[in-house]
Amino acid sequence: MNMLSKKGNLSPTVAISAVKGDISLSDIIETNDTVIFDENNLVKLVFKEDSVVDLKLENFYDLDEMFTYNEVYTLGELSLNPFLETIGFTLDQISSFFDPALRAQFVALDGTTNPFPDFPLTDLGETSIPLVSDFEYATFSEGSLDIIVTNNLTAPLYNVLISLYNSAGHTPIGNEVTISGLAAGESGMSSIDLADLTVTNSILASVILTGSEGTNDPVLIDLDDSNVEVVISGRDLIVKSGRVILPEQTINSPGTKDTVTFDPGTDVEIDELVIVTGDINYSIQSSSSISASLSITFPTGLRAGVPITEDITIDPFSTVNGTISVDNTTMDLGTDHLQPFNRVPLEQTITVSSNGSMVDFDSEDSFTIDIELLNPDFDYIKGYFGQEIHTGDVDTLDRDIKDILDHFSGDIFFSNPSISLNYSNSFALPIEITLNATGHRKAETEDLGLDPFNIIYPDAPVERDVTESFRIDRANSSLPELVSLPPEIIVYSGSAKTNPQGNTGERDNYIFDDSRFVGAFEVEVPMEMRFNNLQFTDTVDNFLQTEDPDDDNPIKPENFEFIRIDLTAENGFPLGVSVEMNLYDSLSNTIKSTVEAIDVLEPAPVDANGKVTSPVETSTSIELTKDFFNSINEADKIIFRFTMKSTDDGTKDVKIYSDYRLDFKAAFVMKPDININLD
Repeated sequence: MNMLSKKGNLSPTVAISAVKGDISLSDIIETNDTVIFDENNLVKLVFKEDSVVDLKLENFYDLDEMFTYNEVYTLGELSLNPFLETIGFTLDQISSFFDPALRAQFVALDGTTNPFPDFPLTDLGETSIPLVSDFEYATFSEGSLDIIVTNNLTAPLYNVLISLYNSAGHTPIGNEVTISGLAAGESGMSSIDLADLTVTNSILASVILTGSEGTNDPVLIDLDDSNVEVVISGRDLIVKSGRVILPEQTINSPGTKDTVTFDPGTDVEIDELVIVTGDINYSIQSSSSISASLSITFPTGLRAGVPITEDITIDPFSTVNGTISVDNTTMDLGTDHLQPFNRVPLEQTITVSSNGSMVDFDSEDSFTIDIELLNPDFDYIKGYFGQEIHTGDVDTLDRDIKDILDHFSGDIFFSNPSISLNYSNSFALPIEITLNATGHRKAETEDLGLDPFNIIYPDAPVERDVTESFRIDRANSSLPELVSLPPEIIVYSGSAKTNPQGNTGERDNYIFDDSRFVGAFEVEVPMEMRFNNLQFTDTVDNFLQTEDPDDDNPIKPENFEFIRIDLTAENGFPLGVSVEMNLYDSLSNTIKSTVEAIDVLEPAPVDANGKVTSPVETSTSIELTKDFFNSINEADKIIFRFTMKSTDDGTKDVKIYSDYRLDFKAAFVMKPDININLD
């Protein structure tokens, strides 16, 4: 101190112990849902998202309408009962058509035994045949009218000519038939084909006897007991239409066997269906005047080992609606060797009858049969369920850290992050999952690079559900690169493909009524990393500026030759830090002065597994120089830049454990340069 000039200069160096601390990571961070310490105290960041995937049966298949069956069965041509009607002509009636002399001769011989006189062609005229009881009129597609003539005279007959006519309109029934000559007591027959002929129940028969040569030998001549008998017999009658009485019969139109085809969707092949509850609905509409009985049987639809069968009564011109229960039924859809899937045999028999009444009939009359199986509650369905693809929407995850990332530069690499897809799956069929994700940070992008993968499915039908997990990590993806970008946003999408190998012909897929795939994501980022020259930069207002630069107060920052902080630390973390502070003038865009603290902390050494072997001691100083103080009022901003590196300059992975410690102490050292003026 020099006071001779009444002026002095004070420039001592002063050191003050400022702070001392000992802290571990577990002291400042507590475990929670996001930050956990594992059993070895390794620090991990965990993010969980439940039900990110929830796929139900209806996302893949529409099985509400298992099958619909619609057929129109025409009655077709039905059979009629055969009929037989007889007319006869006594010798007395026949002789009445002779000339009087011949007639008188036969009358004279009546009851005697004498040679039978010959007689010429005799037209017996038209005779009504008794009414046919089973129809009023009928048009036939098949059938025969057999005309049988029996010669009950005691003399032979030449040919007998017979023509038949419907009484109404006197329309012929076929052509004239000829019965060849008949000996006494002999019968002969000829037939009329009824195909496409209409016959009424009132028939006229025109009978012509072409004569007789008589006999030389004496025979009994009896006008009353001798006759010619004509029998009209309808057989094998198949009717197209008419007013008829139909006997009970089974129509041929449906046949005894048919097939119901299931339509579960494109490329879906079902060979077994086990129904818990359900109904087959039916609706049957009759356009006929005939009563009917319909028997429906599903021979491969078994309940307690017995085929499902239903008998349905159909009244004339009616609509019948009903249901057939298929509760607790197993349906085998694989018995058709031509197509061993999606087909159920159906046996049906339609029995019709007019119940003894005369009805109007047409072979084009029909029954319309609708059968459907809707919305069954099923236990399981077995088969091949096609190659369905369910694609989720492309979505974007904005991590809302752009502002933070704008302050960072340099490289950081998280070595072992993982994503676990934890799922429950009750689709018993192969499913391939594709997950696409791309991280974006400014112009940089990084793809997840995960190949499609198959999920585990239950071993049906015994096993109905599995709970499994699929892990995405550095072994099968570029997840570390994506996480380490680090991304501002992540664009992601996903899809699920059933039966990725296509149809192998096995039909060994199973789905259940409540089949579902539910997945949750768990992202785990262990603090296992490496980085070098990772910088965090932040700009703040210059809080060191003095309000009045002309203030004469001798205690001013510029009156100090330097101000220094001496820091000594025993660092148990594998992380090193250096600090730089810049005085920045935003108007001129220039840095006015810089203060650097290199290696505030040196990183601790690690072993081959990335764990710290021992703490490292670091001593460093942060000095605020006179030049720095002189530039304070020239800058309106201060830029802080923190530079971090891991052990060995970021060339090896390091792990962060919760029990790592930092033992540090700091001293505040200053050297003022104070001028004293006593004037």
